[in-house]
Amino acid sequence: MIRITGGMLRAARSLAGLSQQEVADRACVSRPSVTTWEGSSGSIPNANARALDRVIAALEAEGIEFRPNGVSLQRAVSTSTVIHSEGAVA
Repeated sequence: MIRITGGMLRAARSLAGLSQQEVADRACVSRPSVTTWEGSSGSIPNANARALDRVIAALEAEGIEFRPNGVSLQRAVSTSTVIHSEGAVA
């Protein structure tokens, strides 16, 4: 199990390009809760486990991957994108 910190939540939200309100809306939690959790310097204290799970799930749905040493954005490249090069033979 990965220990989620406030800094990780803040970084994940930033990478996903979401506001605190957008994360709160997607996770069905209050924006002040997201603000409080992001402001935590260590692991997130007093977080309702179910509510925190919903926040994490909302961020993961945006391509965020939580890792022991931080967060990363994993977005799949669209398989419908085709790049053609002049003179290329198909």
